[in-house]
Amino acid sequence: MKAGPAPQAAHHADAPRPPAHRSLFKRSLGAVFAVIFLTWAALIARELIDIGLLQSRNGQAENQLWAELAKLQALPHLQQPAALAERMNGLDGLLRDEWRHKGHRSPFYLLQVWHEGQLLLRVDPDLSGRARGQPQETLYASDSRWLYAEASEPEQGLIVRRWQERPGDWHFSLAGFSYYARPLLYGLPLLILPVWLLFRLGFAPLQRIGQQISQRSAKDLSPLPDSPYVELAPVVNAVNSLMARLQLRLDREREFLLDAAHELKTPLAVVKLSAEALDQGSDPERRAASAQRLHQGVDRATHTVHQLLALARSGADAQDMAQREHELVALVSDRVVLATPMALSRDIELELQAPEECWLRINRESVGALIDNLVSNAIKYSPASGQVLVRISDTPEAVVLEVLDQGPGIPAELQAKVFERFYRIPGQEEHGSGLGLAIVERAAAQHGARVQLGVGLGGRGLAVSVRFTRQAAAPAEPSPEAEA
Repeated sequence: MKAGPAPQAAHHADAPRPPAHRSLFKRSLGAVFAVIFLTWAALIARELIDIGLLQSRNGQAENQLWAELAKLQALPHLQQPAALAERMNGLDGLLRDEWRHKGHRSPFYLLQVWHEGQLLLRVDPDLSGRARGQPQETLYASDSRWLYAEASEPEQGLIVRRWQERPGDWHFSLAGFSYYARPLLYGLPLLILPVWLLFRLGFAPLQRIGQQISQRSAKDLSPLPDSPYVELAPVVNAVNSLMARLQLRLDREREFLLDAAHELKTPLAVVKLSAEALDQGSDPERRAASAQRLHQGVDRATHTVHQLLALARSGADAQDMAQREHELVALVSDRVVLATPMALSRDIELELQAPEECWLRINRESVGALIDNLVSNAIKYSPASGQVLVRISDTPEAVVLEVLDQGPGIPAELQAKVFERFYRIPGQEEHGSGLGLAIVERAAAQHGARVQLGVGLGGRGLAVSVRFTRQAAAPAEPSPEAEA
C-alpha cells in the first residue's frame, strides 16, 4: 500500500513546470535606470538647495551694492529732482545691461530716495503678469519673496531703500523644470540600447549554463565546465557539488542492491532447500535437521537484512543526519542492557566503565548501531567465560568510546581490510555478514570520529576505540529526547 504514491510522484516530477514570471535581466536593467533617475533627482535637489541658499545670499549682497551706488549718485543732486531721476535711470540701465550680458533677465526691484524725512524719488517695477505681489514698502526687512537693503548718509539726512525680488524663482517654474529635465529626457533614449546590449552580453554565460544543464540526460551527472567568471563560479561549483553528491548517492544505492542480492542469496537458498526437505522428507530425524537449518537460514537472512539496513543508514551524508546533544552514557547503558542476554548465553562478563554523564552532539540512531555492532562482535568472538569491557573516557578535547574483548583479535596485516564490506578473516568459525566494522567506520565518519584497532584485555583479543572530537561551538544542553 505504501508503494502507491510513487507513480504519482514521478508524474509530478515529469510534468511541465509553469514558466517563471520574473526576469533578472529586466530587474537589473530597471535597477540601472532607477539609479540614473535617482542620481539625477539628487543632483537637481542639490542644485535647487544651492539656488535657495547661495543665490539669496548673493542677491542680498547685490541689492546692498546697488543701494550704496544709488546713495552715491543721489548725494550731489538732492536739490535737483530732474537730475536725480536721470541718475537713477542711468543706474537702472546699467543694471539691465549687466543681467543681459549674463544671459538672464534683470530682477524686479523698488527704489525709494528719502531726504529729511521726505520721499524725493520712487522707482516702481512693472509687475504685470507677476504673482509675487507688490513689495510692502513699510516692511524694512527681507522676507520669503523680497530682499531689503538700506544705505544712509546721516549728515545729509539721506536714506536710500531698495527692495529686490529674491532670485531663483525661475528654476521652480515650468521653464526651469524643462531646462533641468532636458538632459534626462535626451539621455535616456541614447542609454537604453547600449545598456540593453551590455546586459544581454553579460547574462549570456548564465543562459549558456542553463542550456547545458537542460540538454543533459537524467543519467549524465558529470560536472559542468569551470566558469571563468567570478559571479558564476559559485553557481557552477554548487551545481557540480550537488551532482557529485547525487552520483555518490546513486552509487551507494546500486552497491546496496548488489550487496543485498549477494548476501541474501545464500540464506534464501538454505531456506528453500530446507523447506523442500521438510515437504518431501518422511524421516523424523531428517525433518528435524531440515527444520533446524530452516531456522538458521531465516535467522541469518534476518540478521543480514538488519545489517544491510544499518549499512545503508550509516552511508548517508553527514549533512542529512540530524545531530543533537545526547547523554552518551545513558545511550551506551541502554545498548549494553540489550546485549546482556547474548552475553549471559555465552557466560561472558559484560562490564561498563563510564563517568556519571557525558554530553555529546551525535545522531542517536547512527551511534546506537555503532555501539550494537561493537558490543555484539566482542561478545560473539570472545571465548566462553570471557570478559568484555565497554569504557567511556571524557576529556575537554574528545570523547573516546572503547570496547575490549578477549577473543582471537585481528592480525596487524588484516586490520585495514576488516573495514571493507563483507570481508571476513579466513578461518573464522562464527557466522557473520562481514558488515559490522564497515557499519562502525561509516557511522564514525558521519560524526567526524576516528576508529582505531588495538590489543584487548590481558594482552590478547581486540580493542576498538572510537574518538569523537568535541565541537567547540556545540552547547552542552540536554535534548528533549535525552530528558525523556
